[in-house]
Formats: sequence, C-alpha cells, structure tokens
Amino acid sequence: MRIIRWRSGRGDLSDMKHPGLMGGGIVFLLGMVVIACQAHLAWVLLVFVTLAGIRLIPRTPGLPLLFMGVFLAGFYGYVSVRTFLRLHVEDMETAILIERGTLVILIAALVLTAKLTKTSFSMQLQKPKWDNRIYFPFITHGFHSIPIRLFFLFSVMGSVIGFSFNVFLFGEWDGMKEIVLFALAFSIVNATLEEMLWRGTLFPILAGQVSWMYALVVTSLAFGLHHIALGIPFWAALGFSIGGFFFAIVKWRSESLFPPILWHFIINLLMVFSGFILPY
Repeated sequence: MRIIRWRSGRGDLSDMKHPGLMGGGIVFLLGMVVIACQAHLAWVLLVFVTLAGIRLIPRTPGLPLLFMGVFLAGFYGYVSVRTFLRLHVEDMETAILIERGTLVILIAALVLTAKLTKTSFSMQLQKPKWDNRIYFPFITHGFHSIPIRLFFLFSVMGSVIGFSFNVFLFGEWDGMKEIVLFALAFSIVNATLEEMLWRGTLFPILAGQVSWMYALVVTSLAFGLHHIALGIPFWAALGFSIGGFFFAIVKWRSESLFPPILWHFIINLLMVFSGFILPY
C-alpha cells in the first residue's frame, strides 16, 4: 500500500508554474552549484536567505522549501567533510569510502525533518512490481508501453555496453585486479546511499508535497549537480542528471528502490574499472 498520494497522476505542470515553487526549485539548484563549487560562505548564506524569502510569496507551501533548505545544509556539511578528508587522509580509497558513507547524514537529516513535520513518505524497500508498465512518451500515459522489467533490462544492457568501451579504452587490466575489493565496496556504498538519498527520500517527499513531475525534474537536475562536488565538470554533471531521471522513473514505476540501486551499482562498478573514480 502506498503511503504517498500523488497530487496529480499525470504529473500536472501547474505546480511547477507556481512562482514560489518554481523559484524555490531554481534557488535550490543554484545552491547545489554554489556549495559544490565551494563558493565563499557569503554566497551560501545568500542562497539560504533567498530560499527563506521565497516563503513570503502568497500561497507558497513551506514544507518543500524547508526540505530543500535542510538538504542544502546537509550538503554543505558533506562537501566540507570531503574537503577535510582529501587534505588529511593519505589513502585515497579510505577517503573516498568515508566520504560516500557520510551521505547517511543527509538521509538522516531529511528523515528527522519528516518525523518532526509529520510528513509521510516511503523509501519503498520492497519487492519490485516488474509487471507495472512505463508509457511513451509521457511515462504514465502514451501511445505505447512496455513492462518495467523490459525497460530496466534494456537500460542496464545499454549502460553496460556504453561503459564497457570506457573500461577497454581507459582501464588497465593489471590495475583492475588490485582494486576489485575497492570497486565492490565503493559501488555498494555509493549506489545504496545515493539512491536512498535521492530516489528513496527527497524524491518521494517532494512528490508527496508538490507533484511527481516537480520532484522528478528538481531531484534529477540536483543529482547531476551533486557530482560537481566530486570533481565532475559542469556539463558532464548535467549528463548525470539524465541518469537520475531514469533512476527515478524506474523506482517510481516499479514501486521499489531496489532496481535503481542495482542499476546504479553496475554503473559505479564499471566507472571504477574505467579509472574515473580512482585513478590507477
């Protein structure tokens, strides 16, 4: 049984046109960039002040803005911890694993805020409903549909084929043997916590407060921008947003967080062997 009741089964765009919600989403995304780029503290504070000021726009719901603010505060702490680890921990593998592990703090902050505000949501840590269908071109409706199991299978196969070229072109086979354990540990930790954070917590919270379309757009773009803090170039980070978009669709339509975690795990594994995460 779903806890969240979607405000619009087809992802009505009317919520996104509300000046307060649209402005809040834009400021949230700008805040992700400002924090990821480690801009001066004054700019970070300006983001929070602006986000708080948007609440004064008539009929602007406060809870979505509150959760965005809590996330940005946690993200600022996450980036600060990452910088500290890179400066003081010599072993890069250890630093990366600890850094990714601190994502649990962001998850805890959002969950605690949900408890305090009595906001109901579910991570949907349950068996996937593979027979649910995804429609084209509008996800929930369209002229064609396929079962989510086939969409997931084709998507994973495409990812494997695409990233396999990187492994063959940039990977070093001798080096791969030495980082197998790190690759597994990193992929499990990163895929699980990032999916719990983005698709398991923030996405359903925003979807329940606004609409699934709003949550899909905001969290997918923010997911990509999150990677700027990891050293990914801006335009490449926006490319990661496409991955976040499809992760969210798979999670939503299968009603389970496990499929995107598995898909994310496979991609992370191939990224490590390509030398993108840990140079070798």
